Amino acid sequence: MSVIVFAGPSLSQEKTLEILPDADVRPPAKQGDLYLATLDKPQIIVLIDGFFESVPAVWHKEILHAMSIGIHVYGSSSMGALRAAELDVFGMVGSGQIYERYASGEYEDDDEVALTHGPAELNYMLVSRAMVDLRHDLTGACNEGILTPTQAETLEKQLKSLWYPERTHTQLCSFAQDLLSTQHSTQGIASDKLEALRLFLKQHSQSLKELDAINLLKDIAKIDLNTLTAKTVTYVLQENDAWYTLINDVVKQRPTRIEVNLPAPIEQTEYLEEAKLPAKLRALALERAQEMGIDVKPWIRPAFHKVALAWLCVSQDGQVEFEKMSQKIQALTLTTKQFDQWIEREAMLMAYADQIDIQSEHLLDESIIRTGIDITSAVS
Repeated sequence: MSVIVFAGPSLSQEKTLEILPDADVRPPAKQGDLYLATLDKPQIIVLIDGFFESVPAVWHKEILHAMSIGIHVYGSSSMGALRAAELDVFGMVGSGQIYERYASGEYEDDDEVALTHGPAELNYMLVSRAMVDLRHDLTGACNEGILTPTQAETLEKQLKSLWYPERTHTQLCSFAQDLLSTQHSTQGIASDKLEALRLFLKQHSQSLKELDAINLLKDIAKIDLNTLTAKTVTYVLQENDAWYTLINDVVKQRPTRIEVNLPAPIEQTEYLEEAKLPAKLRALALERAQEMGIDVKPWIRPAFHKVALAWLCVSQDGQVEFEKMSQKIQALTLTTKQFDQWIEREAMLMAYADQIDIQSEHLLDESIIRTGIDITSAVS
């Protein structure tokens, strides 16, 4: 494959392939993924998205290694913009407004591009919104005359003060409501402005991260790969012990084992004792499902919806309310990685259960335990 692209959620696989139909589109990169990509000998690697909190982020040395063996590396939008700003002096090519702001020093914090999102099976559906995109929204609202530059600056500071998973359009509107109500003596003016802001965000909001990514891929689509010469660099890569440790860690084959730890310790002894039997059965079911090699991908969405229902995060029309989900995840102090692993375990249990035939007595047993119904009336 001549072009490998690490993307999602800034740019979907579908949109990536619309621009680069022959690209090898891979999930957001974590540490080791760029090194593994070099083993496929592409001409170009495009880094758009990458993990940074739940797992180790893409290592700078991976990018330097790729360029040292002749691979052109481009970065934009999110993690790609960050790494390009840090490594453009060595030859990594950065693109887009976000990259330029990092390169100029206007942006310094990683959380400018950070957000929370769903798993790949849900197309990385956004739960929160990146600060760079919220700034883009505020600029657009100013251009439309909805907000003044001073109001936008105040809202920007309030949003920036939040932890990145809490940054959403809902929170922006909440801040705006307080601000407009304070600044306008006539409540009708504040209501009109707030409604105009909500309508703008719903109908005209654009992601700067997506725009930067699209523009970079369009530029790459213009490159004639048949005449593209290998990347040349002026540095010599120092292959130290840490580098060899990374290589050994990412290339060796390790069996996958699903964790069955509860997300938080349970302090109540009585509840813990009561939960032991279901937990043991759950662990055995997960082990068996893993041995069978069950494909869980078709069950990710049902598992996610099951959890949303249990958490009362589904609207009356059946749509998952992702901001409520985000709040629940934060309340449980779960990381994105822990939540995704939990959803995967739920999906595997559902997939495994779908392959098991149950008899009426099995349902009866469960009903007796749950409701305490009289067994004689139940079987009559």
